[in-house]
Amino acid sequence: MNKFKKLLSLVPALVLWLMLSVLVWGFVFTRIMDTDAAHKLTLFVDAEVTDGTALAVRLEEELGGNIRMVKARPFSYAMLDGAQLQAADLFIIRADHMETYGGWLAPLPEEARGIGREYIRDGAAWGILAYDAETRSGIASGSINYQPPGEPESDYYLCFGRQSLHVPGNPDAVDNAALDAVGLLLEIN
Repeated sequence: MNKFKKLLSLVPALVLWLMLSVLVWGFVFTRIMDTDAAHKLTLFVDAEVTDGTALAVRLEEELGGNIRMVKARPFSYAMLDGAQLQAADLFIIRADHMETYGGWLAPLPEEARGIGREYIRDGAAWGILAYDAETRSGIASGSINYQPPGEPESDYYLCFGRQSLHVPGNPDAVDNAALDAVGLLLEIN
């Protein structure tokens, strides 16, 4: 019985050790597997991302250059950290949510003007049509479910992030990789 009591008295210490170990190794793994914003391109989608990994891998392979990592995630991924969303390089946003997220967006760079149907607000172009609800066709539709069951039909627009380091004309921009990514995304069906 004494051995059993000794063993039970060690359980809280073992649980604490296990929790600290998970935190430390999680931190180490994150540091090893992540890169800084200058070498990472992030796309957040205001819809269900069914295969973000395949989309990210395809963009990584074709972008090359300064970009080492691409992340494609739904908005829900950053529910607890809005700063991640605000710092994204690219967004795909429902037309009826464009006003809500408008503060995170940069106007379309001149190089992106005229590529497709544009979302115009206050006389400026803010997005390129990514999904047409009328024809039910859009970019990267194999990786993004634009119309989940129960949701009303809506167009989606591909937009540039205001804080992105990869949008020409943004403060501290290091390259124009977001513009290159838009060109690639528009080719993916």
